[in-house]
Parts: sequence; C-alpha cells; structure tokens
Amino acid sequence: MPRKFIKIMKRLFKFLIAAGVTVALLLIFYFFYPHVWGEIVYPLDYKDSIRKYSKERDLQPNFVCALIYTESHFNADSTSGAGARGLMQIMPATGGSIAEELGDKNYSADSLYDPDTNIRYGTWYIKGLLDKYNGDKDLALAAYNAGVPRADRWKDDQTPLPYETVFFVQKVKGTEDMYNKVYGAWTAEPEVKKPNPFYQGIQNFGSFVKGLILGQ
Repeated sequence: MPRKFIKIMKRLFKFLIAAGVTVALLLIFYFFYPHVWGEIVYPLDYKDSIRKYSKERDLQPNFVCALIYTESHFNADSTSGAGARGLMQIMPATGGSIAEELGDKNYSADSLYDPDTNIRYGTWYIKGLLDKYNGDKDLALAAYNAGVPRADRWKDDQTPLPYETVFFVQKVKGTEDMYNKVYGAWTAEPEVKKPNPFYQGIQNFGSFVKGLILGQ
C-alpha cells in the first residue's frame, strides 16, 4: 500500500476522531447543561414586573421573557431604527394609545424607557392581540411585529408575512422554549426548584430522539 495513501488515511482518521469528539461535546453542552450556560445566554431581569403583569394579563411569564429577549435582550434603553423604545420595543404613538386606554395622563415617550412602564404596556398590548386572535400566538406575534393589518391579511391568505416577521415569530417561540428549560416555573410560590442538569439533559436528549423517530 503506498505511503502517501497511508498518510492520507491517517489524517482522515484523525480528522474524523476530532470531528466526532467535537460533535459529542456540543451535544453534551446542548442537552446536559442548559442550567449552566442558559442563565448567561438568557438573562432574567425585572422579575417583579414580569411576574406582576403576567399574572394580571393571564400570560405565561416565560412567554413575556421571550418577547423581551427577542425585542431588546433585556436592554431597557434600547431604541430601534424605527423609533421603538424600551424592553418590549413599543412605538411612542402606540405607547400613547395604550396610556390612554390605561388612564395614564402623565405619559411621555421617554417613559417607555422605564422598565416597569414598558412591561406594563407591552403585556397589555400582546394580551389584547392574543384575545383578538383567539389565543393564536403566531398571529398575535405577527401583529406585534408587523402590525394588525398585515397579520389580518396573512390570516386571510391574502399576502405572506415579511421574512423579518416570520423570523421574529419563530424566534420568540423558540426562546420561550429555552426559558422554560432554563428557568421552569420560576414565578411559583415558593419558586420551583430547578431540575438536576443531568436528569434534565437525559430528558432533553430523549425528546430529541423521539422527535427524530416520529418526524416532529
């Protein structure tokens, strides 16, 4: 057997071993350590406001967290290129309408940078959209991102949603899943103890394999 062929095979073997080890480490990292890295990647600030207004609006707290994360990564001073402000990226005009509905007479656009005010307004707004669309999260999120007229046209199969909105909807839903994995039912009283990372990893891996088998 030529020496050149043997060298190539040895390099290929080493590469396959390195690739296999890398994939194995990534799988372990993903499935077994969500509670180790999750709190770094997915922050959870402003717990009191999220807990309070989620309860008032009958919303899942981790859904609100996911919406905040997707909109601003929990940056209360965030401002979009279009002018949306604060944690849940509320446009000043929309904020004014919400303030009128809530009876806030001292509203100003800058008040949207206040975390408690922004979460109060944002949860009120998304709750109204969920009610409008009978709990359909995809439609409510589409309306939150692209506006009610576009969401209505999409609902009626008239026009597709912009790619940005499709991505937004999927990101919020995926992020909610991650908040569920990382924090669980953190608003419970007393707060629910987080599952053991190893046990959680086994469950995550089992769900992954089940999804592959069932094609989910």
